[in-house]
Amino acid sequence: MTEPTVSPSTAPRVAIIGGGVMGGTLVTALRVAGWPTDRIVVVERDEARSRGLREGHGIQVGTDVAAAVMDADVIVIAVKVYDTADALARLAPVYKPGALVLTVVAGLTTAFYEQRLPEGAPVVRSMPNTPSIIGHGATAIAGGAHADEGHMALTVDMLKATGLVVTVEESQMDAVTAIAGSGPAYFYAFVEALTEAGVGQGLDRDLATQLAAQTFLGAARLLVDTGDTPDVLRKRVSSPGGTTIEALKALSDAGLDGVVAAGADAAARRSRQLADELG
Repeated sequence: MTEPTVSPSTAPRVAIIGGGVMGGTLVTALRVAGWPTDRIVVVERDEARSRGLREGHGIQVGTDVAAAVMDADVIVIAVKVYDTADALARLAPVYKPGALVLTVVAGLTTAFYEQRLPEGAPVVRSMPNTPSIIGHGATAIAGGAHADEGHMALTVDMLKATGLVVTVEESQMDAVTAIAGSGPAYFYAFVEALTEAGVGQGLDRDLATQLAAQTFLGAARLLVDTGDTPDVLRKRVSSPGGTTIEALKALSDAGLDGVVAAGADAAARRSRQLADELG
């Protein structure tokens, strides 16, 4: 488990707008990183989610954006993309100068936030993925025009309990969305396809799913732990004239690389479109 890195007495006050999956994940990450409950407040209108956050973490949960953010040192935007402009309109009039605005909303640029906040507001854009929920996520962060090294370091402190955190140029964020943000869905789709293939070969569906999931889990762990490239590990499994190399050839002939690239292109394109649609 990640060791606490923030002193409870000096932890910045954090207001999280949106208590859904990502908002709740960030609450957990903050608690692991050492934030005390009295320095975290969440804005969430759904009563069931609010109750879960209060009971699960002992934090304050309300429905008033302005009341939550007026004294916040960090404001996390974790709402749906089409609700973002409204959230910014509610918080901008009471925004505390210098407060870091951290967004986990897909597609929207830091400029989108800067245009709707008082001049000089530091904004950091992040793209977590769903495995962040269990501390095995992959998150990329990019700073806006007014975000300095201190803001980036604070962001890492807040997010590192969710898993891997890397810093990229903002121009790369649409690609990050396509690979890491949407990537878990590609994995699940491949597990489903491999499961169906197993069923077609005579395996029980539950057993086929279990074997496929554990195989991918182990393969990913081997890749991370050894530091070898995917190419090297793939060749170790692919004995000349064996079953694996025959399967890989069939996948290649069926256009595997092109299919994956098409999916990533579509996700990146949609990420760019979201920014264009909302201005």
